[in-house]
Parts: sequence; structure tokens; C-alpha cells
Amino acid sequence: MIFVQRKMRFKKKGDIKDKKPITVFTRFNTHPKFSAGGAERQMTLIGRELHKKEFDFYYITKKHSNQKNKFEIIDGIKVGFLISNPQSKIINVIFSILYSYDIFFFLRYFFKLNYDIFHFRAAIKSVGIWAFISRVLKKKKFVFTISHISLCMPTKERFSLFFYKSFKYCLKKADTVIVLTEYMKKELFKNYGINSIVIKSGHPIPKGPFKKSETPIILWIARLQNWKRPELFLKIVEELDGLNVKFIQIGPGSYYKDKIIAFSSKRKNFTFLPGVVPGEDNQYYEIASLIVNTSISEGFPNSFMQAWMRETPVISLDVDPDCVICKNGLGFHAKGNLEKLINKIKELIENPTILKEISKKSRTYAIQYHNINKTAKKHYILYNWLLKGN
Repeated sequence: MIFVQRKMRFKKKGDIKDKKPITVFTRFNTHPKFSAGGAERQMTLIGRELHKKEFDFYYITKKHSNQKNKFEIIDGIKVGFLISNPQSKIINVIFSILYSYDIFFFLRYFFKLNYDIFHFRAAIKSVGIWAFISRVLKKKKFVFTISHISLCMPTKERFSLFFYKSFKYCLKKADTVIVLTEYMKKELFKNYGINSIVIKSGHPIPKGPFKKSETPIILWIARLQNWKRPELFLKIVEELDGLNVKFIQIGPGSYYKDKIIAFSSKRKNFTFLPGVVPGEDNQYYEIASLIVNTSISEGFPNSFMQAWMRETPVISLDVDPDCVICKNGLGFHAKGNLEKLINKIKELIENPTILKEISKKSRTYAIQYHNINKTAKKHYILYNWLLKGN
């Protein structure tokens, strides 16, 4: 969860405050230091930027912790924790049920801390409960960001009935719904009748120049989940066996992990890393020549921005949000054709001059449209606009 609170300013002793404090509250499962999730990372980046503009951010995580203090301060963000994991197995089962509906969140933070806006960016079954408490019980503003295109599609057959009802209620009660692309905006209105605003994801602008690996690196980086299809990257490696490149696959999770490890042991030009902490992944984007995406669908992947910012084009099998890759020449969208994707990788590696042109173009585009300062500024404007009675 994240709270955002604008610091109180005083002109002189005895004067009244010139700004009403703003507090924004949101909820996440994982610690900002270790989360690989795009939604968590985006809110962390936004929090860091708004902290520079004299906002206080409170990031409440569901991750167990033995932290004794109520909050830990990380890059200006105040991170709050739940109680540590109970030792008793029986009690742990009870706790797990309570956790699944966020009971401890409500008791420890939600009812105790005052806030003006609740900003939710996680698609979990308790989202409707949060909306009800925010809008109905506490009469506060509620903002919901949809981070994946699948949530803009009809969800009744994909998810449990409880989640479907909870999600629809959340959309109905939200003062503002944010999406990441124009396509998401269109699909959300078509399927749910909900108007939304587009705020593009953002990323800090890294300083160049970037020194690419002497032997070109083809990078795959994402969570090991079935819809990310990490097994397809192994297929790509096999098909490009004679190409003078190195392959690096990075991903936390368990899906297909054992087979990837076994595959890695048989290939000298293939390296597997079971995840890296946020921030450290950027060093791999910097040295890579290309990044490959094999997901079935996405919202707007952080990996795209991180790669483009570091002059690394994206080679995507199925995902091209708002057709930005095709329209702006930021890599290649294979439109589901794995053979075409493999051929394009080979073509670009064998034509470094063309690859360099695309790399430069990618960074220019990312700086223009995905600067985290612009993303944070739009949230700043939105929060203030809502509190003016809109």
C-alpha cells in the first residue's frame, strides 16, 4: 500500500498552513526493494518523484517482516509492514485466510491512518472491499489503475465470481480509473462502459553512453509465469544456435524453472539468473543488444521502457501496446509469428549499423514519452484536481 502525504508548510510562527496535506494510500504484496512486479515498481518510482516535491509516501506491504519500527524509510518512501509470520501452523492457516481478505491491513493501517485518496493498482479479490471502505465508509477519493489489458476485457469467465463482482464494484466506485494505453481505454469502455484516463508508465532517464557487450547479448527478463511463456525463449536459443551471440534469461518464479536450469547446463552461450533485485536489472539492459518479449499479453511492460532508455530495441512476439513498436521503429513486432521473430533477430545482429539506428531511435522515443517526471506530474495534477471537488 502507498500513502502520499504532502508536508505541512508554515510561513511564520503562528500562521496557518498554506497547503492542505494530501495523503494517498495504496496496497501491494511485496517490498519495494525486492518486487519484480511492474505495478509495484511504477508506484515506487512515482512515490520517489513526488517525495522530491515535498510529498510523504507510505508504502504498506503485505510481505512479512520482523521490522520493529512501524515504518522503514527507503529513498524517502515510508514502508510499513504487517506482523511477522506466526510459528504455529494452525494459527498460520487462520492468518492466511485473514490475509487473503486484507483484514490485518484494515485493522493496522486503513482505519488508523488518515488519508485523502486511496490509489489502488493491484488486481486482487479484496479490491471491491477497499473501494467500499474508501468511498462509502470514509468518504474519501478512490483511484484505480489498471495495469494489464486482460482486466479491460470481459473477466467473468476468466476469474472467480467473487473477484468479478469485486472488480466491477471497484470500477463503479472509482473517482478516476487510469489505464496505460489508448487501446486499454477503448476496451475498458467497450466492455464495462467505464471512462478512463491514460497516464503512460514512466522511468528515470539514465545517463549514457551505453557500452554494449562485444559479443551481442539477447536478453529475456520477466517473471517465470505461464503467460510470459519463458519456454519460447529456449526455442529461440535453439533456432539461433549458429549465431555469434550470448543469451541471458532472467526471471523469478517456479514455472519452467527446472527445465530452464537443465537447458542452461547444456549451453555455453546461455545463462539463467533466477531474478535480480529492482535496479540491478538495468545493468543487463545496458549491455544487451536486443530484448525479447514472449508474453501472451501485457499492459505496458516496464522492461520496454528500461530497454529503450538504454538503447536496446524490443523484439516482441505478441505484445505491442498501441502499436508503438511498429509505428515508431523501436524494434520488431512479430504478430505471433515465432519464425519471423527469429529471422529478425538474426537480421539485426548481422546488420549492426541498422541495429544502432534503431537503438538511438528507441532512446529518443522513451525520453520523450516515458520520462518518470512527466508521469509523476500527471499524478500530482490528478490528486489535486480530485481534492478540489471534481
